[in-house]
Amino acid sequence: MLAVQQLEAGYGESIILRNVTLTVKPGQVVCLLGRNGVGKTTLMKSIMGLLKARGGSVAYNGTDLTKRAPGQRAKSGIGYVPQGREIFGQLSVYENLLLGLEASKTKATSIPEEAIAKFPVLPEMYTRRGGDLSGGQQQQLAFARALASKPEVLLLDEPCEGIQPSIVDDIRDVIRSIKSDGKTAVLLVEQSLEFVKSIGDYFYILEKGAIAWEGGLDALNDEVVRKYLTV
Repeated sequence: MLAVQQLEAGYGESIILRNVTLTVKPGQVVCLLGRNGVGKTTLMKSIMGLLKARGGSVAYNGTDLTKRAPGQRAKSGIGYVPQGREIFGQLSVYENLLLGLEASKTKATSIPEEAIAKFPVLPEMYTRRGGDLSGGQQQQLAFARALASKPEVLLLDEPCEGIQPSIVDDIRDVIRSIKSDGKTAVLLVEQSLEFVKSIGDYFYILEKGAIAWEGGLDALNDEVVRKYLTV
């Protein structure tokens, strides 16, 4: 289980996150919602260790990760698909996927079949440069790269941003298959309410860097949406 307790983080003199507490269990898709600029990506970076916590803690399966480097967190079983994908444009698709193995607990040297099976178009593009792919193809590559290490926690920061509807459907199917396996905890940041409602189990809403609301799908009603999400 991923457990974030009273987390505080920010940039320079600015505190962005304030006493954020949330949990994600294996087989559960937890969705983090909120208007632009409320701290969603900051929270993902803080969980991954890319941004140092100023207070509180991040733990996985009872192990405190708060002071561990991003690479150590990745090797503990946390996979990350960042906003904007951040694939290596000059490297081939195959080379990008191999980089995902750096976080593998088993020191694997070959890309797991299950990571590629979820995105069957990728093997056809192994020799193409990552920078030559479309946005949707890059998103599939970033997702498969994260899955290559067989993570037990998967952080997804707006995986549907700026991609065509057909690939959005593919990503929805992949998340559903991960969920059905019951082994991986998924924390998802996504702007599309329709998308998160179709796959989410539990929801947290950030407002001004703090958790303003949490609840299940049945509780995420029109009133909550108007109050915390409508622009």
